[in-house]
Amino acid sequence: MSSFSRSALALSVLLLAALAVPAPAAESAAPVEGYRQGDLSITALSVLPPGQGRYLNSQEALESNTAGTQPEMNTNQIALYQDMIKIAPDVTEANLDGLYKDHSFGIPPENIASEYSPRAGVVIQRDDPYQVPHVYGTTRADTMFGAGYASAEDRMFMMDVLRHVGRGRSSELLGATEANLAMDREAYKNAGYSEEELQRMINRLPELDPDLGPMAVQDLDDYTAGVNQFFAEAREDPTKLPAEYPALQIVPEDWAPTDTVAVASLIGSQLGVGGGHELQNAKFLAHLRRTHKPSKAKTIFRDFRGLDDAEAPTVTRKRFPYLTDLGPINPKSIAMPDHAGKVANAAAEIASPVLDGPFGPINLSFTDAMSNALLVGSDLSASGNALAVFGPQTGYWSPEILMEMELHGPGIATRGVGFPGISQYTLLGRSTDYAWSATSAGGDQVDIFAERLCEPKGPPTQDSDHYIKNGKCVEMYSRTDSWTAKPTAGGTGPPQQVEMTTQRTDNGIVQARGTVNSKPVAFVQQRSSFKREVDSALTYVEISDPSVINGPKDFQHAFGRFAFSFNWFYVDQDDVAYMLGGYYPHRREGSTRSLPMWGTGRWDWKGNLSFKQLAKSINPDKGYITSWNNKPAPRWGASDAQFSYGTIYRSQLLDDRVKKYAKDGSVTLIELVNAMGDAATADLRGSRVLPFMLEVLGSPKSDRMKQAVDVLAAWVDAGAHRRSRDDDADYDDAPAVALMDAWWVPALEAAFKPRLGKAFNSVPQRFDDHPGPLGSAFQDGWYGYVQKDLRTLLGKRVRDRYANSYCGKGSLRDCRQALRKSLGDAIATLEEEFGADPDAWEADEDGDMIQFTAVGLQTQEPMRWQNRPTYQQVLEFGTP
Repeated sequence: MSSFSRSALALSVLLLAALAVPAPAAESAAPVEGYRQGDLSITALSVLPPGQGRYLNSQEALESNTAGTQPEMNTNQIALYQDMIKIAPDVTEANLDGLYKDHSFGIPPENIASEYSPRAGVVIQRDDPYQVPHVYGTTRADTMFGAGYASAEDRMFMMDVLRHVGRGRSSELLGATEANLAMDREAYKNAGYSEEELQRMINRLPELDPDLGPMAVQDLDDYTAGVNQFFAEAREDPTKLPAEYPALQIVPEDWAPTDTVAVASLIGSQLGVGGGHELQNAKFLAHLRRTHKPSKAKTIFRDFRGLDDAEAPTVTRKRFPYLTDLGPINPKSIAMPDHAGKVANAAAEIASPVLDGPFGPINLSFTDAMSNALLVGSDLSASGNALAVFGPQTGYWSPEILMEMELHGPGIATRGVGFPGISQYTLLGRSTDYAWSATSAGGDQVDIFAERLCEPKGPPTQDSDHYIKNGKCVEMYSRTDSWTAKPTAGGTGPPQQVEMTTQRTDNGIVQARGTVNSKPVAFVQQRSSFKREVDSALTYVEISDPSVINGPKDFQHAFGRFAFSFNWFYVDQDDVAYMLGGYYPHRREGSTRSLPMWGTGRWDWKGNLSFKQLAKSINPDKGYITSWNNKPAPRWGASDAQFSYGTIYRSQLLDDRVKKYAKDGSVTLIELVNAMGDAATADLRGSRVLPFMLEVLGSPKSDRMKQAVDVLAAWVDAGAHRRSRDDDADYDDAPAVALMDAWWVPALEAAFKPRLGKAFNSVPQRFDDHPGPLGSAFQDGWYGYVQKDLRTLLGKRVRDRYANSYCGKGSLRDCRQALRKSLGDAIATLEEEFGADPDAWEADEDGDMIQFTAVGLQTQEPMRWQNRPTYQQVLEFGTP
């Protein structure tokens, strides 16, 4: 089936196939800056697959469906991105430009593809061949207007989808299918804001900062005006209207400032929040208690929880205590559900994050956290200038969910990316002589509280809408919203009335109901960024202005007020810096860090961490900074949803390579690119865990197993990559990859199930974060559990040893036998499918391929797997 031959397409696109309407003539020009004017970069490169992209109108969609082609701007960064697999770690100055595009300010005169003015004072130029919009405004208001106009030009339908999902109304736009209704229910359990509450978040900005707050509010109004001018033009001009609208038989409604708040809430909750898994943890502990004595169950839980593993790699070496400074847990703080599994399942009772779109599924999974950063300070840099290769990983979309823009006007000079709908600022990018990026930090910003239910008169039930707070019986906040949902595209039947209800206490939104000690409770979710989603706009007012950011301390100040949990990174000519952003609540001394807490008042949060208490560093002594969503700092406790801050983390793949290049005392920008590119195809299991598995295996007696061990050992020696260095799609080390994939989960079962028993499948940690359609891999899994346990068995130096031995229950001999048996079973599986010759064993390269999520009509062919940011900058500032 071709890319555009989905349900009802031919009929729907014909509805608006019409003659092109001429575009309005450009009005008076804004001051347009020349190529590299004010640009103090030596090297500035970036890449964003599949491309800048835009939606097609009905006639274009029909023609594209017939010809099977799309505009070049929709696909022309895929080759740049994919070629890194074949070249790294052999990138050179000669081939670097073939892997990235120019990321300088402005456009060379010969590469200006178009120039137009949506209103007086605004000029938008687009470059050839990538069609990135470069927006210039006479006033700040003009620049914000232009950002809104360009955003709607390229991402109109995606903006509409995101604002509906953020408001919990995806069914209103896309139809009341069960998947869409489930997504709406989830949105109401996470936020469920009223229109008045969304507006209140905007209104509070001037209260937070009397100087920056009014600017941020005005920026949003001007951005909204730009969006709505394009919306209005598209309603009148079929050549500007995405084909998705006539296909759905709807007309786009105007954008509201509160729509931007809804999108900010959605993106922030997907990528910038950690914690809130206390009920899942209670389920795991309950399973352990069924088959182990309470004391043993407790120690096993602590082993896997990994609150503060001393071996965990961290972004900064300086200690920043958090969650680890609360003293012994007071048992009175814990509200353990009577039927933990049932309650946990009810709280998590949502469909997968996949919407039913008009032409196929829309997978809104961003995964947990996927970005990385490599920065080298000026002291370790071969050129004497600081270096950066960094970017966010947000999945792969068509069109891409990130869109690139350059913005210039009074108080703003930036180029980079933003999410449609919150793109009035460059969220990750560069300015004249500095740049910034982020990785998700997943810090503990969410807790589950148990509210003891009550009734003003009579005994409470699990359906009661009152709860006890500070000794009083208080009524919950409750609100029911309703809207009309049309049938899905091509569907029949009348419109459907949809109702969604949210219930809240002082501590948060009701997630599930159950009992504790046989008494009815409501389990609610409290999030530190709740009703504060827009606060981070103040950060962007500052970071966008090169007259405000004059060094790393200014950068840290700007991101020290950020609401969501992100690791932020900065580079200028002389400095590299790190700042952990986010509102992190002060928990009360003695409170639990892993299980539901009582919400009666005694254990309530008491404010947030101060700027001083947030992890940070400037020009660290080791000379470089790396991050791949790993632990921020020593003594920074892992959130209750984070069970993988252990001895193994994928950031070590970056560290290993930077250290190798730094052996001669200096690192070049090319070497930093190679460190990233080479790590992007490494299998973390093969690189950091398999050597210890092979050591435990020893020298097997059978020739069959010796041969398999040799295959795996050779793969380890070659770097344990999942890649093809030529145009052949088959992995260069396919037999080893196939064997590792076949052996991993059986090896875990053989090593851990005898100790864990029936709780083996209840550990709130997936066995493996395998390469697949979303790109990101090895973010979390049992990698650290296996490696630390085997190192202990082998008698190696281990810090923070587990309280229990798992493989072989502490017997190296029994562990060896268990692993050999599981390896033999994996070999048998491959032999049955491919034969006895290991050279014939095939890996599932197609299963690893990256898939582009289509938000509408446009799809892309799958792309080869690599573990890498979606958008990436390569930067060095200085005097050319």
